[in-house]
Amino acid sequence: MTDSEVRIAGATRAAVDSPDRAAVWDLIKIVAADWSARPLGPRDGCPEEELDAAAVRLGLPLPAALREAFQLFGRRDDLTRNQDPFSTPGDLDLYEGALVFREENQGVCWWGVLLEDLGQDDPPTYLRSDMADKSQEHWTPWTDRLSLALAEMVLAETVLEDTEDLTDGTDFSPGILEDLGLRPLPSLAPAWCETGFHVGPDLLAHVSGGSWISVRGRTPEALAAFSGDEDSEDEE
Repeated sequence: MTDSEVRIAGATRAAVDSPDRAAVWDLIKIVAADWSARPLGPRDGCPEEELDAAAVRLGLPLPAALREAFQLFGRRDDLTRNQDPFSTPGDLDLYEGALVFREENQGVCWWGVLLEDLGQDDPPTYLRSDMADKSQEHWTPWTDRLSLALAEMVLAETVLEDTEDLTDGTDFSPGILEDLGLRPLPSLAPAWCETGFHVGPDLLAHVSGGSWISVRGRTPEALAAFSGDEDSEDEE
């Protein structure tokens, strides 16, 4: 395994196994340093007063995990807002008994924390799908800890960040994982959603819903191994 594979695999395992949120934030720092354009820095977080203003506007406390996340990477759109965006403090909203912190890009579903759990430092999270019959809508358990939901979000959004032309995707088939030497990372999302991350030599992959795989390469050459463009690059 390459150094980047070892780092992200070890950090994901620590984030899942440790009750300490610092392990989750360490994972996100590694994702930024190894798989984005630049590491996290002091300017990437939201100031305390912005978070206080959001809490006052909502009339509710922000969980410690949410505040820490905003302070660490709240202004890094490339890690958080490529497809299903992380709310900004000013966009945090309440919906059907929950504080919504993320929304699917076409309004198909929302991720939230139940209002009754907002007093917890790292509360459980829930997913709510938009239904034609609103009486069938409900908040379905997502992750046991908000910090893990935010880590899953950062990995998913980072894979999709494409300003450097280092991402691609295709229909998923199990054989593609073996062909590319991709190994599963410890699961951050519930098993029922058939969503997970895999890492290989200079490749980070996100399998979504068991039907689609998105891949980010650390280099154009690594992505070419997934996209099948190696021969064309050699000819050039």
